[in-house]
Amino acid sequence: MKRLLFAALLLSGASLPAQQIVVFGEKDILDVGSSAANQGPREPDRMAFLEDYRSDLARKAPFEEAMDLVSPPAWGKTVHAATGGRIQFRPSFARGFACHLTLENLVPDHDYILTLNGNPARAGNSLLLTPVPSNEQERYYDFLIVRTDAKGRYDSGLGIYLKPGEYDVRCYVKDTADFKIVLYRDFFKFTVR
Repeated sequence: MKRLLFAALLLSGASLPAQQIVVFGEKDILDVGSSAANQGPREPDRMAFLEDYRSDLARKAPFEEAMDLVSPPAWGKTVHAATGGRIQFRPSFARGFACHLTLENLVPDHDYILTLNGNPARAGNSLLLTPVPSNEQERYYDFLIVRTDAKGRYDSGLGIYLKPGEYDVRCYVKDTADFKIVLYRDFFKFTVR
């Protein structure tokens, strides 16, 4: 069921403006506006995160923090001179990370991977799921594949279920075609309570 929802989001819904998605795992996602969201997860901590995220949406309070995503230096790739993004977020949230992500001027109708990337010397690295192949000490989490619309945009609210702790991580947007980073934000901090 969740894999079918994931496929449906990739094919049609992920490019809709202001969609609200909860991510429990790389392929375990829930569109908050879908009928499947009424059932929700069965695990108590995941259900609590979903309810906290829904309550946060209902409050319609502005996000406390915001930062731009920019094209990377030489180690990434530039899609277009006007490619950019913005992430607005809660610096502290129960059981996860709550944010709103907008991306612009990427390749139209194309898939991108959203990633949190750590560093062994910074908080939260050990809380991320996967070791970087060329540097086993550094960890990352590819948490969602998104699809841009016909104009190369993506706009969505995201609730990302994470382990509790302090995080000081990077945010990457990677091209699924070659895994090159096309947008990034260097280290930023948030807390999962």
